[in-house]
Amino acid sequence: MEHFQETYQTQKNKLEELLPEKQNESLVRPISRRSYRINELKSLPKAEWLIKDILLDGGIATIYGESGSTKSFLAIDLAMNLAIGSEWFGLAVNREVPVIYTALEGFGGVVKRIKGWCERKQITPDNIFIDQDALLLGEMGSVQSFINYYKSKEFNKGLIIIDTLNMAIPDIEENSAASMSGVISKAKLIAEKLNSTVLIIHHTGKDETRGMRGSSSLKASMDTIIFVKKDSNGGCQWSLEKSKDSECGIGFNYQLKPIDLEIDGDIETTCTIDSLEQIKEVHKEQKLTSKQIRVFKLIKDRLMPLNSKQDSMDLVINHCCSLWTEHQQDKRTHDMKNYVTTFINKGLLGSGSKDGFQEQIWITDKGMKQ
Repeated sequence: MEHFQETYQTQKNKLEELLPEKQNESLVRPISRRSYRINELKSLPKAEWLIKDILLDGGIATIYGESGSTKSFLAIDLAMNLAIGSEWFGLAVNREVPVIYTALEGFGGVVKRIKGWCERKQITPDNIFIDQDALLLGEMGSVQSFINYYKSKEFNKGLIIIDTLNMAIPDIEENSAASMSGVISKAKLIAEKLNSTVLIIHHTGKDETRGMRGSSSLKASMDTIIFVKKDSNGGCQWSLEKSKDSECGIGFNYQLKPIDLEIDGDIETTCTIDSLEQIKEVHKEQKLTSKQIRVFKLIKDRLMPLNSKQDSMDLVINHCCSLWTEHQQDKRTHDMKNYVTTFINKGLLGSGSKDGFQEQIWITDKGMKQ
């Protein structure tokens, strides 16, 4: 009996040692948190820009468009101008920015376009890495290897272009919010660990008016979204579709200008970008069905009277379903959620965290004009 009591007490003591209150306080007490009183917020630094009102320093951004819409040409032109600290389409660039261009799709074409840019401008920046190897945003090992390599190169406060998202996530379902959440978190990890901005090249879906291909969580996570399109006459245009810290709607027309290069004794042709006039207001036409118009009006009527012009997604959906009396009751919630996703993809609604609140939706600038 004495042996049993001793064994029981010994085990009890070991269990008690594992309880939180018995642990060393340094293991459970947070060392510090970025927590501020309201009057302290005024002293926080303002958002810094790589390109004024377009590209945030340290943010996550995307350039997207249809295949052949010149989005890679535009990304290269942006990267090269940042590398030399030159304004881009007349927009202010604050400093020279080191660049990593991960050419996951068409390495040879990217190299030729960069050579063409250098030939036309008669300048060759020495702060650009053109990366030919794989970067898999679904695999932590690949991401960590990328981070470690460029840390060894002392890469810091730069721009990292991933061309394209499709090639960076070959085995991941783009329409899965859960899967894309993991991809986004790894892109943000790259941005954080290399103290840089990550710019992802992406595609539209089959229906251009629905915006970027894949889960709406991708769009919600972006600080900046630039949409690129090319018309049947070869005219090109980019527009700022989303910006968390500046106004949307600006854009520029541009065209591709051919240039001949001598490569290994042969003459090859590539193109560079020539900026044309600025477009003061750019809005993609959004065609809505009669049902979509009805539902969007219900959402707008719910949000517009609020001072913040935003509310919990679940509350908005429940409220609008209660007023959508002409629709079959047992299908309202399901169909309402689908419409909300459509409006987010069209850029009429924003979703995500805002002003310290989670799972919010709000009317975007484009939605205000719908």
